Amino acid sequence: MAVEKKVSRTLSNTTPAPTAVVEFAVFFADGPSQSYQLEQWVAPFEALQKRGYGVCLLVMNALTARKLNRQTNLPILLTRSMEQIETALASWNTLGIFYVNNSQANFTMLRFNGPAHIHLSHGESEKSSMVSNQLKAYDFAFIAGLAARRRIMANVARIDPAKLIEIGRPQLDVQFARPAALRTNPRIRVLYAPTWEGDGQNMAYSSIVSIGAKLVTALLSDERFTVVFRPHPKTGSSSVEARHELGRIRKAITTAIHRTPDAGHFVDRAVDSSLSIYDADIVLCDISAMAMDSVGLNKPLMLLYTFPTTMTDDLAIRQSVSTQDASRMLAEENGNPLLSIIATLSKSEPPQQQQALRDVIFGDPALGSATERFIDATLTVTSAADRP
Repeated sequence: MAVEKKVSRTLSNTTPAPTAVVEFAVFFADGPSQSYQLEQWVAPFEALQKRGYGVCLLVMNALTARKLNRQTNLPILLTRSMEQIETALASWNTLGIFYVNNSQANFTMLRFNGPAHIHLSHGESEKSSMVSNQLKAYDFAFIAGLAARRRIMANVARIDPAKLIEIGRPQLDVQFARPAALRTNPRIRVLYAPTWEGDGQNMAYSSIVSIGAKLVTALLSDERFTVVFRPHPKTGSSSVEARHELGRIRKAITTAIHRTPDAGHFVDRAVDSSLSIYDADIVLCDISAMAMDSVGLNKPLMLLYTFPTTMTDDLAIRQSVSTQDASRMLAEENGNPLLSIIATLSKSEPPQQQQALRDVIFGDPALGSATERFIDATLTVTSAADRP
């Protein structure tokens, strides 16, 4: 309670007054461990604000609000009172409310009539959570492109296709803000970015328990590679075994850093995952948004999977490796064929199969356009452009 009061005092000068015009609000009810879901949307909403539109983050957790306040100048309303939120939205004449997940609290917020309720999600992937029946609760769902449309229409019964608005992936636009990292290290920079273990068998996409430590140890032992390890923020939250493997990998990297400091190994804690992809020579990841974003940024990709999906079938044969096959290759005594494949993939442009996926997943292949598509879609579905 003391933290909430302190944070509220800090935010008091930035929270919009009742007489302000706030066309757009972003609702987020979860704690700081989940805040990565909203953090990735900060830049697109800042771009919307720069167009002269009012934007406010509606946050119900004080620690989350404090964390977000350190990352953005967007106004934040911190309150656990749904009544206070509804009063604020009515006074601001808000036109659109955005949601980045399917938190249970969203469905209390959805009772508010008037504004358009718009689902954004927090990444494009083939996970089962991306085809939840909950999508039908919103007025609109902003999706990446044709692949998402096909996936949703095939799995969500009776959903109205007109509710699905394709905008690309605005998070990938930020790569234009800087060139790729300048490196003197000749090693191949491998970004290993496994997803979390999930909270059920239908969400068990992670490679971290089955091969994570073995893969990282093999890469660290090979002088061809620099290892950048970026685990999902929720790794270990549902599984003791995953938490144990996460600790083993971090310990192995720390040991390798002390042993060969010039190798450049590190654990990546940056907020923006797209820049981590951009700086890598090759990305190793599971079925997740990291895989889709690697395709969007045209980065060589090796997809590790526990069970096949459309994407594993669409990529080149060498790019899709089951965790079972990866484990077998890592155990071979005469050389390591998995590391050889990784090295080969890293030294050339992504295969044609991967490049063909970009248009299907994200639509317009020109990076840098998705933020504009997001803004245009927002103004269209809320009729904000027509407001005097």
